[in-house]
Amino acid sequence: MRTVRAFGPVTVACGAFLLTLAPLLRYHVAPQIIIAPADIHQVTRLHADNATYLDTTDLTVRRGARITAVNTVRGDVRASDDQIAVWDSFTWIGDATTGAELELQSQRVAFDRRTARLHTIRGAAVDGDTGVRQTGIGLFWPIGVQKRTYHVFDTKTRTSRAMTFAGVERIHGVTVYRFVQRVEPTVLASAPTRVPVSLLDLDGLRAGFPGYDPGRGDIEVDRVYEGTLTVWVDPRTGTRIDQRQRSKTVLRTKDGVDRLVAGDLTFRLSEADRRDRAIRADRTARKIALIRTILPLTAAVLGTAFLAVYVAARSRRGGRPVAASAPTRDTDLKEHA
Repeated sequence: MRTVRAFGPVTVACGAFLLTLAPLLRYHVAPQIIIAPADIHQVTRLHADNATYLDTTDLTVRRGARITAVNTVRGDVRASDDQIAVWDSFTWIGDATTGAELELQSQRVAFDRRTARLHTIRGAAVDGDTGVRQTGIGLFWPIGVQKRTYHVFDTKTRTSRAMTFAGVERIHGVTVYRFVQRVEPTVLASAPTRVPVSLLDLDGLRAGFPGYDPGRGDIEVDRVYEGTLTVWVDPRTGTRIDQRQRSKTVLRTKDGVDRLVAGDLTFRLSEADRRDRAIRADRTARKIALIRTILPLTAAVLGTAFLAVYVAARSRRGGRPVAASAPTRDTDLKEHA
């Protein structure tokens, strides 16, 4: 009896604390912890087989090439805070056989660590141009991806474009959502490009042809890009498990005619990277489930158990028969009388 009285307040206090802790973990602590990391360091390799590209060193079109793209993403911890993460992305694209460099790409993104929405702050830029207005989502997808259309920023056209949900698949044991973004033929907003007339098989042009300079023997062209980006995203963590990007660039003269295919490549994430991303996604998903579900549920169950033990002990004490009291002296005398 004394033990129940002594531990009763402690039991009630523990139960009340745990029942209060459960919703705090679920609705306050979890949203503060489950956010995009600021200290990311990730290297990704993509390959394109049987590719076509214009080698600018000798103005020769290479066909049947194997192209490699190495992308490195690093988080800028000093520029990040509890709300905004800042990541820098660098991509080297080159001929895997000759080692010739085709292109260098860079992107700096600042985005909401919970919603993944891009912001044009803290030096956000595309290829060093801070005047580019990045909108939609970029390198990071939100945790808890849904089966709907997202607007994803495209660095080639420097615009945000719709990426639609296209199905559910499994990659290395992980259930993923497939999304597809298509970019129609678009003139790239870059400095005017001039190429020799001979490159486009336009010998014999007459003066007055749009963009043609007879004195130099070259002609101004537009770079026209079109592409399809397909990504496979783990909805639990927002991790891109796989990625395929088909891009085509043509040189178009000012009369509106496409004259030369300057690039035709289909990049695909390497098998090793797909496997590694699937493993990391599962690891991250377990941590999210622990913080968001398991710990709050455990706290609620334990809190309820503590209170149930106290109520049961009180019930047993209240229902126990009370022992008859000893007769008083007066009663004894009356009974013996």
